Amino acid sequence: MGMYRTTRPAPHRIPVKVMARPISAENAAPVTPHEKPVTLEPAEPAAPAEPVKTVEPEVRPVSRDDHVDWQDKALRLQADMENFRRRQQRRADEAIATEQKRLLLLLLPAVDNLERALNHQSGSDETLRDGVELIYRDLVHKLAQEGVTRIETRGQPFDPEWHEAAAAVPAPAASDTIIDEVRAGYRWGDKLLRPAQVVVAA
Repeated sequence: MGMYRTTRPAPHRIPVKVMARPISAENAAPVTPHEKPVTLEPAEPAAPAEPVKTVEPEVRPVSRDDHVDWQDKALRLQADMENFRRRQQRRADEAIATEQKRLLLLLLPAVDNLERALNHQSGSDETLRDGVELIYRDLVHKLAQEGVTRIETRGQPFDPEWHEAAAAVPAPAASDTIIDEVRAGYRWGDKLLRPAQVVVAA
């Protein structure tokens, strides 16, 4: 007798649908003590914005007094600039005059030495004397071109502005009359370059 294997059919699975239960006040999760329910309050209506005020600058008409004030300031500034220019020019002129005076004073000892040589030379050597006299005259001429002139002394009354008394001796001349010259003096224009050293009558 033959053996037969029978196959059992697989059990039939029926799908199960899970239905979500709506949340209600009964099945809602309880609120813990440390949690507070949030309550939304209605917002207050905003106040109406104030209109922006426009500030216009105050425009003041230019008066005649303002014009005169600016004109006066301009005139004062112009005067200050002119005074400054004059001061600078005066300082420059004074600096130039000081330097010229220094150079002229350097030449006067040479004139003195030439004059002494002419006064003490004998007449035996006329050629040397003529040479020294030529140099002396040329130097005096150059000084005259710069405005340097010799101060008069002998027979003149003593003037402390131009003369310097080296000695006072009894003499038949009137008192304070210059009777001799020790060293020549020179003036530069209307200014004293070097006073003349003189001997006056006592």
